[in-house]
Amino acid sequence: MKKKLVLITGSKQTRIILHNQLKELLGDYISIECFAIDEELPGKIDGDVVLYSSESIKHEMKDRLDVQHAHEIVGNRTIHHKHINELLKIPAHTKVLIVNDDDKETLKLIESLYQVGINHVQFIPFKKQKTYYEGVEIAVSPGEVHLCPPYVKHVIDIGVRLFDMATIFELIKSFGFNQSNHSIIWDRYLRNIIVLQKKLIEAEGQMKELHLHVKSIVNVVEDGILAVDFNRKITLFNKRLESLFQLASSDAIDHEIQSVISNKSLVEFIISSNEKSQYFNINGYEMVIYKSMIHESNTTVATFKSVNQAVEIEGKAQSELRKNGFSAKYNYQDIIGEHPALLKTIGISQKMAAAEYPILIQGETGTGKELFAQAIHNHSTRKNGPFLAVNCSAMTDTLLESELFGYEEASFTGAQKGGKKGLFESADKGTIFLDEIGDISPRLQTQLLRVLQEKEIRRVGGTRVIPINVRIIAATHNNLIHKMKEGVFREDLYYRLHVLSLTIPPLRYRRTDIPLLIHHFISKSKTWTHIHSEAMKLLIEYEWLGNIRELKGVIEYLLTVCDENEVKAKDVEYRLSSQKEDHSLYEIENESLDLIELQENHALLETIKQCNDTGKAASRKWITQHLKGFILTEQQVRNRLDVLEEKEYIIKRRGRAGTKITEKGLHYLYHLKTKQHLIHP
Repeated sequence: MKKKLVLITGSKQTRIILHNQLKELLGDYISIECFAIDEELPGKIDGDVVLYSSESIKHEMKDRLDVQHAHEIVGNRTIHHKHINELLKIPAHTKVLIVNDDDKETLKLIESLYQVGINHVQFIPFKKQKTYYEGVEIAVSPGEVHLCPPYVKHVIDIGVRLFDMATIFELIKSFGFNQSNHSIIWDRYLRNIIVLQKKLIEAEGQMKELHLHVKSIVNVVEDGILAVDFNRKITLFNKRLESLFQLASSDAIDHEIQSVISNKSLVEFIISSNEKSQYFNINGYEMVIYKSMIHESNTTVATFKSVNQAVEIEGKAQSELRKNGFSAKYNYQDIIGEHPALLKTIGISQKMAAAEYPILIQGETGTGKELFAQAIHNHSTRKNGPFLAVNCSAMTDTLLESELFGYEEASFTGAQKGGKKGLFESADKGTIFLDEIGDISPRLQTQLLRVLQEKEIRRVGGTRVIPINVRIIAATHNNLIHKMKEGVFREDLYYRLHVLSLTIPPLRYRRTDIPLLIHHFISKSKTWTHIHSEAMKLLIEYEWLGNIRELKGVIEYLLTVCDENEVKAKDVEYRLSSQKEDHSLYEIENESLDLIELQENHALLETIKQCNDTGKAASRKWITQHLKGFILTEQQVRNRLDVLEEKEYIIKRRGRAGTKITEKGLHYLYHLKTKQHLIHP
């Protein structure tokens, strides 16, 4: 009759796995009976040897079981060989939390890990009463993953640990097996050890092969490459650096950087500076050093590039961007004007350029919104990246979608083979300028909101999510507040775009800049032309509803038709009279308002405009006090303003923000002035 081994474990899972191990090694020679504490236990144990899975299990069972005259053994446990490879992949010097339900067993597990050669990381024992472990992102647990702190990013479950060789030896000794049986059991146990050793040898070989491969690569590049670990020891020093410092890599690697490089400023830059790049003169060579971090291994990598090579690469990159039309050609010096309102706008935009948030540029048609967008890009940290501009109102909904997001092959009829990269992908690490953002459809608004929130896009007809790194500058001449009220523009998109808001002042608010702009346009035409004072006065006093774009067109016309390089008042009058006809967008004769209402509208809008021209918004009180030709109470003014706002002639804001006339309102007021013979007969 076979002798009997009784195994007692804490859990059912541990019972099953340890029973399988014992059965594989000893099942031919003894009978094995197993019990777990979390299952039903017998009151009396009938066996020759009782094997406990841990010291804590034996202690817990001390007063609960009658083991009679059986010999008792507490097994030692070790990690299963199949998890060794996963543990070896943990980056060196990483803090690893060891999580178990018993403090003594946690320490035994750490000792076991060291014994099998997992000694390249820093093990931290888990304690139930402690809630936070600084710098820990990886945890290892033998089936007790539910105990791991929730903030730990990666948990490795090594499963139930097996009995080690010492425990198997003690069992062999306790049952008194003969020598032949003894040898067979050892062969079975060693089979697993051999498999583990093979894995370790294979892993070591792969690491050596990878090291040689990386070393070959870094030695053929033209740049110098230096890597420094968290102990300030050099771990990589390629051949280019050997030439630069006249030093063999063997005299640098595994040495502290300050003992290898005598240039203190260079060492300080690599070790502690927050700068990403810096210029140095090293042994007569002008170098730009670029620095980056490998956070997983806490390693600093410095790339040494010659200044000539850096300039050449930068030039090629800029040339390629310009060739593809992916660059911004305007800077702040291209913005002409000295009016305080313009200078204030420039100053604010320069501060915005330094940030990474989206910008919403608002302004009337022709005020130079794209000019500001390009200047902001060229003043930002993205200035070396692409700048792409797209007019959202110039394309159909489906065309704009495919242009912005790109498309996969065969996603629609006419799609080019291989698909197409969209503007968001092309603008990666740069800026995309979305002009006339107020005209995009609700469907595209939803997709654009996802881009702003998730920093990722999906091509038309595709399923792959593509991460992007793009700054969005949007522009509109529309009143987006009114569009939100009408339900045609999403509020959440508006507030995402409106993180930084910039309003470009219209030309009529900075009339002192008109002469500067005129002389600028004349000089750009490469002709010499004199503007008579009367002609200049007419140009300054004109409303310029089309702003700088309209002014530029008028000047180009005058330079073409004037006689003897002299622009006279009659030339301006002739041109501006046709401009006024072009601006007659509203026919008062057909408007269903009585004469008094038209006169009130004219007076109210003129009063608001006069206040706005000083750079201020008009309050109801101010309008009431300065209204000419009518005596209205503040409540009556409020009612009239509500009607004007419904027609989008004005924008009302609460409190000090006051009331402002809109571009549409200016067109309406201008037309009222041209028809004064009807309003004021």
